[in-house]
Amino acid sequence: MKALAYLTLTQIKNRILSLKKKPGLLILYSVLTLIVVGSFVLMIIFSGETNAEKAADERIIYLIISALGLLFVYTFVTTGLSTGSSLFNMPDVGLLFVAPISSKKILFYGLLNTMGKSLLASVFIFYQIGNLRNAFDYGFKEIFILFIIYASMLVSCQLLAIGIYIFSNGNPSRKNLVKAITYTLYAALVIAYLVIQRQQQTGLLETILRLVSSEGFAYFPVAGWSVMLFAGVAHNLPVKIIISVVLFLIMGAVIIILLTSGKADYYESVLVSTETSYQIRKAAREGRNVPQTNSKKIKVRDNAFGIGKGSRAMAIFYKHLLEHKRKSRLIFIDGYTVFMMIAAGMAGYYFRTYALPEFAYYGVLATAVYFQYFLTVMGKLKQELTKPYIYLIPDSSLRKVFAASLSSLIKPCVDGCFIFGILAAVSGHNLPECAFFALAYAASGAVFVGLTILYQRVLGGQPGTVLKVFIGMGLFSLVLGPAIAPSIVLAIILPDSLRFLCTLPYSVISILFAVLLFVACGNLIDKSEYTGSAAFK
Repeated sequence: MKALAYLTLTQIKNRILSLKKKPGLLILYSVLTLIVVGSFVLMIIFSGETNAEKAADERIIYLIISALGLLFVYTFVTTGLSTGSSLFNMPDVGLLFVAPISSKKILFYGLLNTMGKSLLASVFIFYQIGNLRNAFDYGFKEIFILFIIYASMLVSCQLLAIGIYIFSNGNPSRKNLVKAITYTLYAALVIAYLVIQRQQQTGLLETILRLVSSEGFAYFPVAGWSVMLFAGVAHNLPVKIIISVVLFLIMGAVIIILLTSGKADYYESVLVSTETSYQIRKAAREGRNVPQTNSKKIKVRDNAFGIGKGSRAMAIFYKHLLEHKRKSRLIFIDGYTVFMMIAAGMAGYYFRTYALPEFAYYGVLATAVYFQYFLTVMGKLKQELTKPYIYLIPDSSLRKVFAASLSSLIKPCVDGCFIFGILAAVSGHNLPECAFFALAYAASGAVFVGLTILYQRVLGGQPGTVLKVFIGMGLFSLVLGPAIAPSIVLAIILPDSLRFLCTLPYSVISILFAVLLFVACGNLIDKSEYTGSAAFK
């Protein structure tokens, strides 16, 4: 155990010392810490000002917890049926699995390591202190238990995936049994929803809220237990707290006993999932796809091989088209497009049903642009810069950067047409205004591609992805601020008949910014050096 304690302390020390060589990351951590501390200070200062009478429906929090729990359970059950989850990483495999240390101690180390990572991943909840305080009148107790619940769900579901993998690996009948139990539980939720809706004649949202706050749902694995734990802490109900904690502990104890029993060698069981996770992360950094063992086999036609079109820099663009075609026959229409279309359709139906004011439609545009930012900054250009080919093409840097970014410029145009076309069709909203929404969405995509080039030109590959995202959000605000302001002015002065032109200044200024960024940073390739794994090192 001393060796494991030494390893843990050394890893923590090295992570802290490494911040000396990464001042940007140190600044990021400092800012995040200040935000959390500031949120706590403000909560303490205004702790006496309660507004319980105007607090939002607490069942909304139950719904959020339930949705996360149901998603985690389904996702990790699916993972457990294929490759399983893992409490370790590849360095652990190389250092610990071959070391003369008890397997139970190594398992304990993996559990503590996973719980620590889950707690760190849950820190984002503290950034919602202000919202939780204002909307639900929650104090430190409720916010802290949300933090614990999120971490507990992650750890429990990881253990669940490992247990399912050990139980069902290589045994089709056991896999079918796990699937049958899972589908039965989720089908029971659907039946319960239908019963409540028929008996009480309530709407969609109210029926779901009554379902997740019911006594029966409290015993649904992980999701229901989490709701029960939060309700017990929020309303000082010791019985609910004890029952939920005991259920979590029983599940964890059963899986740990299964892991440490003589019948199950967890080294071999977790090795596959550890290697798979490592390959997926590596492929994500390099912009590749890792085929899953349970993936459906797809017949690839012979004419899908080879680029075959384009010369010099434009060959990059045709390569991207081929990659899109292999993912989807409709090329630029993928899972993200379908997801946003469904979301826009649901929003449009909600807006039409409740006759919300016109400015609510701008919320759809803002949300779509927000998601688009993260999708674009991880686009094709970033992946191309980690490969040597773009540096070897005999063409100008500007043409190569444009060719590598062209597919990322076209996709927002296609997505915008479908997303806001569905919004207009379902909600019956002004068609010209939705067309200008689509134009604004496409213009935002162009700006994000330009910002990606700016990040690579100025920051290179040294900062981590998280740091780039935060710096990018700051630059994003700086760039789009001058574009948003004229649109707000137009919204005030234009008559209702011309209100659809409000987003036009935003679109025009955004496109001009994108062109400026391309021209100013188009020498990206000439100013960088390929190092074999990633550019700009």
